[in-house]
Amino acid sequence: MVRKFWTALALGIAVSACTAPPPPDPIASVKVTLDRNEVVLGSVVGMSFQFSILEEHVGLTEDYRVFVHFVDADGEVMWTDDHNPPQSTSNWIPGQIVKYDRKVFLPMYPYIGTATIRVGLYSANGGERLALVGDDDGSLSYTGGRLELLPQSENVFLIFQDGWHDLEVIPGDNDVQWRWTMANATISFRNPRSDVLLYLRADGRPDLVGGPQGVVLEIEGREVARFLIETTQVELRELPISQEQLGDQNMVELGIVVDGAFIPAERVEADNGDTRELGIRVFDILVDAHG
Repeated sequence: MVRKFWTALALGIAVSACTAPPPPDPIASVKVTLDRNEVVLGSVVGMSFQFSILEEHVGLTEDYRVFVHFVDADGEVMWTDDHNPPQSTSNWIPGQIVKYDRKVFLPMYPYIGTATIRVGLYSANGGERLALVGDDDGSLSYTGGRLELLPQSENVFLIFQDGWHDLEVIPGDNDVQWRWTMANATISFRNPRSDVLLYLRADGRPDLVGGPQGVVLEIEGREVARFLIETTQVELRELPISQEQLGDQNMVELGIVVDGAFIPAERVEADNGDTRELGIRVFDILVDAHG
């Protein structure tokens, strides 16, 4: 009787194993390339994504998002950079290679060491993930690379001086933050005495001022860069500043001059009570002296 019981149990397990659903078929292989192996927290890392769609791919009817998880040594997700690929997944075709670049701002996170970058595709409606070809952790999440995170003390620290409004956030979402400048704003930082790259992610309201907003960056009264804000879309600009342009002072004062500042109460609907002078809206600003 006991032997029959164990025989039946073994058969039941075997049947269960045989009837387990097969793994989903992958639609593409994924490759992520980083522009550096180590980066200071609070800085920027460049990431190149490549999805090589398999020949047997039959097409998707839904547009999936790309998830990008930065994971610590214990496997915990520290932060994410989920986004839509530049070409929607419903338009991917067999044999195609979808390749694009992104600049990712790393937050001031309390972790030093190796971060693993895991990527994949998921549905915005329910979170279902798609299978890819790659190093899967068992949850359809694939290793994209590893990055050594360095202390914030090695970064160029910015001091917001005159001409800045208070930090603002979207209610309930502290991950999205910004500051408005006035017509003239200043930041200062210790002179690294080397060439630097200024990252500025910002938008404006050219639609309210009748045309493009001109922005000039100045150090000691000398222009070091200029650009136009022609749409209301957030744009990331990379502006090189040479060691010579930084000057000889120990502290650098960088002026941001906006041609096209406005007061919302005077430009939009009458019930808007915002009487602040606004220039451009800055989401991220960073001086990178690490090359």
